[in-house]
Amino acid sequence: MSSWKDLYSEVKRRKMEALDKKDVVKAVEKHGKILAIEGRYEHPRKVIDHMYAAKHITISPNDIMKHNLSDYDVVLIGCPGDKIPHSAFPKISEYVSLKGGWLITTDWAIRHIVESIFPGYIRWNQQKTADAVVACQIVEPNHPFLEGVLSEIQQAKWQKMTAKDTKKAEFKWWLENRSFPIQVLNPAVRVLIRSSHIQQKWGDDPVLCYFDHGNVGGRVIHLISHTHLQKGGAKGKYASALILTNILDEKVSMKMGIAKTPAKGYVSDWEQPVTYVQPQQASPTVPSDQYLNPSTQNMGLTGTAQIVEIDVNSTDFSYADKCSYCGYDYGEYTGKIYKCQSCGTTYHENCLNMQINEGTCKNCGKILLW
Repeated sequence: MSSWKDLYSEVKRRKMEALDKKDVVKAVEKHGKILAIEGRYEHPRKVIDHMYAAKHITISPNDIMKHNLSDYDVVLIGCPGDKIPHSAFPKISEYVSLKGGWLITTDWAIRHIVESIFPGYIRWNQQKTADAVVACQIVEPNHPFLEGVLSEIQQAKWQKMTAKDTKKAEFKWWLENRSFPIQVLNPAVRVLIRSSHIQQKWGDDPVLCYFDHGNVGGRVIHLISHTHLQKGGAKGKYASALILTNILDEKVSMKMGIAKTPAKGYVSDWEQPVTYVQPQQASPTVPSDQYLNPSTQNMGLTGTAQIVEIDVNSTDFSYADKCSYCGYDYGEYTGKIYKCQSCGTTYHENCLNMQINEGTCKNCGKILLW
């Protein structure tokens, strides 16, 4: 996939052609409305602009008081949510508890929004992850939020576009530096996706969970890390897009009274997933100062590397060096040149953009971060 636009077009096409959701997609296009609130670390505009919906807009945190949340089926609050004025908290609570709205929150918003407005369900477990990509296990493949995800990510197409160490029924999720692991406090919370890697390394395993609130169908949905997941790999991006659109699909289907049949097509072609068994909770034995360095243990976590612009006047640089992506030197090139800080391999600016689409450095395999 070359862009988020292409990715969401693929999601729409597959839902209409292979997953028997044509009626739902058309209903969402005509009636579905989603409002996203920008976060300092979450940029929902990248994805929701390409969702099939009658209305999808992104606003700044300070503009939340200008909007009637009840006009929207789903409201997404991006990480960290700390810039949303406290005066808006009663409005958010009313939207969910009294109006039956659905709220999606990401990463640090668990602390700034969920714990503050809807206490007693989930909380940050006080650990902070490192920059890492972790394998995720789908716990409830037949839940409406995950409809079609398992069968879709097992297509040969996505197997070819993901890391070799990813199991067929898994996808990789990107944890940004200091993502907040989710601790479940209330048995009413339903966990749909878990990660044994997060459990083993940072104590709690939920990746995607939700709980109902109020008596009119209100729901709070929370996920670790971010919706745009730009370093999660093509398979992870596709899974994320399916999940986000599935949430809006389900809300609109319930509102419109659309009866749904089980997805057809590829679903029946794949074997039943292996049931995920949550590991026994245990006190971490790893010293706390090692929690921010996943590469110290062979956990299957992918390391990260910063992208650095090269000073072409530096004695460390030669125009005879070759770009790791295209193999050509920089003799006739006048644009910017970048390198992977981890291994020092260099890229033309356009080549780097192409490599970033693949997610990792061509030389050392670490996740490239700006």
